[in-house]
Amino acid sequence: MRTASLILATLVSLSPALPAVAGDDTQQLLGLEHRWLDAAMRRDIPALRDILADDFMDVTYKGGLRGKADHLQTSLAPSKTRQSLDELKVRFYGDTGIVTGLNTIVALDGSFTAEIRFTDVFVRRDGRWQAVSAQETPVMKP
Repeated sequence: MRTASLILATLVSLSPALPAVAGDDTQQLLGLEHRWLDAAMRRDIPALRDILADDFMDVTYKGGLRGKADHLQTSLAPSKTRQSLDELKVRFYGDTGIVTGLNTIVALDGSFTAEIRFTDVFVRRDGRWQAVSAQETPVMKP
């Protein structure tokens, strides 16, 4: 038994470094999604600036295209909604992570509720994940 443990320890020490565990990356991206929403709701521009890559591009639910600066400028408007994320799914392609989900938006005055399907693309750069692309699509009710 002791010999088997010694052999296993030797093999582990000689093996190349293992890549990051996908579960850890999944939790990081899910955490980033929630941080992103929280920062947007609180109008926390420094946090948003950190989450979004400098080359970030967003295709809005209205079909518009906006970069990081426009996204941050839009985030300065006061929030009059409550939002929640559901149905989050994460996939990886090397150092690229894609998160899809559903954002439910409810007006604080009760005047509307909207559901927005989204796809967010993250890239791991210098050991950390940043959003490089986003797209939102309204869910149409029959």
